[in-house]
Amino acid sequence: MQIALAPMEGLVDNILRDVLTRVGGIDWCVTEFIRINDQLLTPAYYHKFGPELLNGARTASGVPLRVQLLGSDPVCLAENAALACELGSEVIDLNFGCPAKTVNKSRGGAVLLKEPELLNEIVETVRRAVPAHIPVTAK
Repeated sequence: MQIALAPMEGLVDNILRDVLTRVGGIDWCVTEFIRINDQLLTPAYYHKFGPELLNGARTASGVPLRVQLLGSDPVCLAENAALACELGSEVIDLNFGCPAKTVNKSRGGAVLLKEPELLNEIVETVRRAVPAHIPVTAK
């Protein structure tokens, strides 16, 4: 069994990830969602949410960090997923579960569950954009 430190916007930032992974018992952790709208984000933006990417995508105690993306544009998500991999993320996690109204009203998170064809297109497009050895997960 593996234990993940799940992301929670506004709570599980790099500081809390560092503290909790130092305590031990966590196998991997995930960034807070990185919202993707209509552009390729800069490496600096990724480092803001996941400064661990500058340390081989590991916390100070060596726990792997996964990058989580949120959005509804398959091409933009794919381009950003590829960049996240270049920056060191060993897994790309797609957020299809956030229930927050502010997220859902901009076509992100759980509201996309109403559009299964779009979900499929997002997953397929992201999968094609990242190296074959990089897992793509969706929650």
